[in-house]
Amino acid sequence: MKTLKMVALCTMLVAYAQAGKIITYTATSQESQEEANNAAIAGVAKQISAQVKVNQTLNKEEITSGKESSFSESFLSNSKVSSDIQVKGVVVKKEPAAKGFKATATLDLDEFTADIQFKMKSIQLDVTKLEETARDALNKGRFDSAIEAIEKAKPLPAQYNVLVNELGKVYPINESHRLKHDLQGIKSDIVRELSKLKFEGPSQPLQLSKPEISPLEVTVSNEKEFIEGFTLVAKQGRTVLDERRTQKDGTARFNIKNIDIDKGPFVIVIEPNLPEDYLTASGLRKKIEIDFKVSQTRCNINVQCKEDATICSALEKGLAKKSIFIDSDVKSPILKLNISTSAGKPIEYVPGKFTTPYDVNLSLKGDNITFLTSGHENGKREMDATIAVIKKINFTPLKKQLDDYCK
Repeated sequence: MKTLKMVALCTMLVAYAQAGKIITYTATSQESQEEANNAAIAGVAKQISAQVKVNQTLNKEEITSGKESSFSESFLSNSKVSSDIQVKGVVVKKEPAAKGFKATATLDLDEFTADIQFKMKSIQLDVTKLEETARDALNKGRFDSAIEAIEKAKPLPAQYNVLVNELGKVYPINESHRLKHDLQGIKSDIVRELSKLKFEGPSQPLQLSKPEISPLEVTVSNEKEFIEGFTLVAKQGRTVLDERRTQKDGTARFNIKNIDIDKGPFVIVIEPNLPEDYLTASGLRKKIEIDFKVSQTRCNINVQCKEDATICSALEKGLAKKSIFIDSDVKSPILKLNISTSAGKPIEYVPGKFTTPYDVNLSLKGDNITFLTSGHENGKREMDATIAVIKKINFTPLKKQLDDYCK
């Protein structure tokens, strides 16, 4: 009596090796040569990627007759190579088979990973070159160039590590694949050399009558020599007023203008124009602080004001805030006041009560002196809006024009 046993096994017919960075996989199929080829490719792909999906089933029939039995095999392959790694460089070879179809797929890992390894080598070359640039610049005292090279190289190790991780999925990694660099060491050298610098500038508070300092000299040196080409910035608060490089004598000569002598802060800070972390680590944050005091100069003018006395008085008070005083001295420059206004549509701000928007234009003109300004205010009357505009006028530009008449 013959007994028929059907066994369905989810397995693979495989013979593979990974010797010498070569992967091979042999598969057979009763269906077709194409299916055998696909199975072989899938087998190679599965060895280099855990996300390859294949569907292969081996159906084995065992026929028993008494004490003797025979086997009949059919290999059903429906291999779909689906991987997050593109399998390229795979060579498929048709193999002789007693039954069905047979194929061997071979993958050279060096060829498969050539792009990744090329990118890794390129990054290594870039890092090495930038390190050489940084060290050369540091030896010449060009701290800004040295820091620029290190900062440019800073993101490269992270990019390299991503490539190493990708390569490690399919390729044996050893010490030769690690990025060779000393970026942190060079940065430490830069910080150490920065900390040795000495800065010399004005040691006494300055007296200013104008919103400018010219010249202001600061010298940079170390224990051996003056430092040439060192970039310094002059700041007032967060505002950068001027930037200069030191010359051969190690001195930077500033021509500082537009200092805020009204609101301050009443200190000028001179510091290297370098990244914040380098300044903090080397102790160069706010290296030189120069206090200043403002001694207002007095300017006298003769204003021809034909407006209402209230408007003339508001103008006089506004000018006095900038130490510009009205007198009748014949030696004082004569300025003619002109005010023009235009009214907009009244606005009802509460039921039954209205205010009118006004555009106000004001000018003070005399020989070689022209001061123009404008403003917008609301008021019940034109005079109210005009006075409101005058109270907000900044007369600093006028005072600059009056320098020849100020004491």
